[in-house]
Amino acid sequence: MIVELENERIKMSISTLGAEPQSLKMEGREYLWNGNKEFWFRRAPLLFPSIGPTERDLIWHEKKEYRMSNNGFARDTEFDLVETDGKSAVFRLEDSRKTREENYPFGFSLTVTYTLLDNGYEAKCTIYAKDDLYYQFGWHPAFSLLINGEDCELEDYYVMFSEEEDLVRKYADNGVFRYEAGFVRGKRLDLKRSETDKGAIILDDVKSKSVTLCSTKGPHTVSATLGNMNTFTIWTVSGKKGAYICLEPMTSFGDVKREKEVSLAKENRKLEKGESITYANSFTIS
Repeated sequence: MIVELENERIKMSISTLGAEPQSLKMEGREYLWNGNKEFWFRRAPLLFPSIGPTERDLIWHEKKEYRMSNNGFARDTEFDLVETDGKSAVFRLEDSRKTREENYPFGFSLTVTYTLLDNGYEAKCTIYAKDDLYYQFGWHPAFSLLINGEDCELEDYYVMFSEEEDLVRKYADNGVFRYEAGFVRGKRLDLKRSETDKGAIILDDVKSKSVTLCSTKGPHTVSATLGNMNTFTIWTVSGKKGAYICLEPMTSFGDVKREKEVSLAKENRKLEKGESITYANSFTIS
């Protein structure tokens, strides 16, 4: 099912599958990636309860193994549409007997709200713990490189951080993290295929409250707020020239060599039974 939202300037469509945005237009200009299967069939998935790969697509809890694919199962699961008024929409995903037995042994509720702004949208997710649980969470929207012209390439873009940064880049190489010190110095990071072909650009301990995708070829931009998350990842498909770039606020990025027992994995956050936490991030366009 596709849910349509619209205000005076913005049109947005969202699928109940994964509560995933499918289109974001301002005054007729499309800002989201089109999901071309030759490069990447997704558009803006939500990542829960795991981010990054797991060894043999498995996690463990109390000596029992569960299937957990790369970036978790929420993105491939139908959400319920709770309500919509045409300018906002609320989606919900609850645990089930199947998820508890096969994928994730915890009771949970995800409530995802998309609200149109004058120049974009706010994405908000509240995680409620029915049991003590361990999780990672993030947004993974892909934005079109063609917003500044059909001939734009990745190298025509750069990312501006709102604060001066000195950031180490990490990326996965055959299941092991590699590190590059001083990858971001200052506020500007020029994008290069030679870097994205290595894999995701994972930046931890980001001080900036927002990041902006800018171009040397035109005026159109995309900004993302980080809210209460301080890991920011930049990604596009390796080895192909897909005309998109992902701007991903997240709690953390896991490694295939991570601790297999979810209660011990340092990447995971914990909620105790009855607790909840909300992640709210704005994605604005110009």
